[in-house]
Amino acid sequence: MRNFLRVLGVARRHVVWLGISLASMVLVAGATVFAYNLIRPVYDQVLRPQPAAVSRHAPAQASKPSETGIVGDLDRLAHRATARLQRFLPHERSAVLLLAFLAIVVKNLFTFISRYSVARLGLSTIRDLRNQVFEALLRQNPRFFHSMSGGVLVARVVNDVRLIHEALAERFADLIQGSITVVALLAYVFSLNFRLALITLVVGPLFLAPVVHFARRFRRRSRQSQERMGDLTAILSETLKGIRIVQAFGMEELLARRFRRATHRHYWANLKARVIQAANAPIMEILGTVAAMALIGYASTEISRGQMTLGDFSAFLLAVYGAYTPLRRLNNFNLILQQAEVAAERVFAIVDAPVEVEDRPGAVPLEAAAGGIELDRVFFAYDDERWVLSDLSMEVPAGSTVAMVGPSGAGKSTVAQLVPRFWDVQRGAVRVGGRDVREVTLASLRARIGLVTQQTVLFSTSIRENITCGRREAPQEAVEAAARAAQAHEFIMALPEGYDTQVGEGGARLSGGERQRIAIARALFKDAPILLLDEATSSLDTESEYLVQRALEKLMEGRTSLVIAHRLSTVRNADEILVLEDGRLIERGSHSELISRDGAYARLVAMQALDGAGEVV
Repeated sequence: MRNFLRVLGVARRHVVWLGISLASMVLVAGATVFAYNLIRPVYDQVLRPQPAAVSRHAPAQASKPSETGIVGDLDRLAHRATARLQRFLPHERSAVLLLAFLAIVVKNLFTFISRYSVARLGLSTIRDLRNQVFEALLRQNPRFFHSMSGGVLVARVVNDVRLIHEALAERFADLIQGSITVVALLAYVFSLNFRLALITLVVGPLFLAPVVHFARRFRRRSRQSQERMGDLTAILSETLKGIRIVQAFGMEELLARRFRRATHRHYWANLKARVIQAANAPIMEILGTVAAMALIGYASTEISRGQMTLGDFSAFLLAVYGAYTPLRRLNNFNLILQQAEVAAERVFAIVDAPVEVEDRPGAVPLEAAAGGIELDRVFFAYDDERWVLSDLSMEVPAGSTVAMVGPSGAGKSTVAQLVPRFWDVQRGAVRVGGRDVREVTLASLRARIGLVTQQTVLFSTSIRENITCGRREAPQEAVEAAARAAQAHEFIMALPEGYDTQVGEGGARLSGGERQRIAIARALFKDAPILLLDEATSSLDTESEYLVQRALEKLMEGRTSLVIAHRLSTVRNADEILVLEDGRLIERGSHSELISRDGAYARLVAMQALDGAGEVV
């Protein structure tokens, strides 16, 4: 229950709706008890064929209010209400029936109010919880996403939160209303016939055994089912993302087998949970029938002795059954609660996941003029197995352009991720504008950096919103200026809706070169003093590369630019070129200087010339 109680903690901000719901539920319980108590005069007076056919005890008990207890108070209230209604009706029987009808109307009116209030409370809470989980994901660094697949995360945010929603927004009303109603009805039946109620209460614990047993087994099966769903969604997610590779390499049957195995495991885990759920209601009903038969046997003896009227027993039996119905719902809620508890545990595992990279106490905003970039004896590893960067020191002076080249795995892209502090170094320091990036706020640091990567990321919204990153107040002139500089304006205007064209998921409606130019326009629009270009032109054809390269040269004027590139056209005009190998800096200098040394850089250039692809590797 600990995790589900945390969900209720999220609900505290909507306490007004909780208060309205609780007040309505109390009124529903009161109206329910009042309606059940009216069964006594209905049986003993309204349905009485003639006075002579009724037990000698019935008229006295049915027509006069009881002296003490809850039943007495209800009888007096009903007696006064019936007397007032008789002013407008021909006889007492009609007044009793009308009063019973009005009690049912009041009960259902407040039932609607309570359920609406709980629905508002539950849906608002689930909305806040989903937002909380999503915001927690936004704070995480890449290590978190490497350790947990996208499919598993989607399953937790969508499927697990849905299970919590089912328990909270759909079944929570049954829990609260049932609890209040059960308490009210138990108080009523004890007031009506203490000895019979006590016998019933002794039999009642028989219902607890299956409740506990089913809850324990259902929770275990529910956890297995949700874990299998996570496996299934992980396979589905990675297959859809890599569908072209799957088809190109003929992996359809392999992945189909994996998916069939996953669905089969989920099927059996889910079926076992459903068997437990299906067995719950029949067993509870059988036990309820046995208890009812025992009550009828005892009551028949009491009625024959004149200690009870048929109306009294009918009211008692219906009140007990009325308490049994919410108890059964409470048991059903208990089964749903076990699912929700497991789901909440998985959801809060995301919320509570430690954030490795966050603002440290005392972090200050980075100055607007960010200045240069410096790596001071940096050691960095993604895991404990090997250093990706080893004792790396380098500098990108303010306003200069520095390029990094080297073979795959040399650590170039890692450097680009350390500057905006997607990761923290294990040793050494990364400085921007002379300040350790760990000493400044993340928001101010990243606001000073424009980033274009090889893997273009566009969102399924309009081209305009992708360029402006959702800034709706951005002037159209600035958006178009960024697009023109990225050589994107012409193809954008050729689209049916221009800048309002929806790009589709991941930019699926655009070509690779068009997506890259939109990403470059986004960096241009940001107008940050520091630029990180991680193979920014790698997805462009020769013509597009020429146009974009001209735009990038103009963009880099007066800015601090760190360029990671394979293509010589992007590298040769840099103020300085750094050559990395195995996480170490092995050469540095201008293009001509490095060529004259006939070292690692010269070999990369020679390989490019032999390859004829215009690349340095």
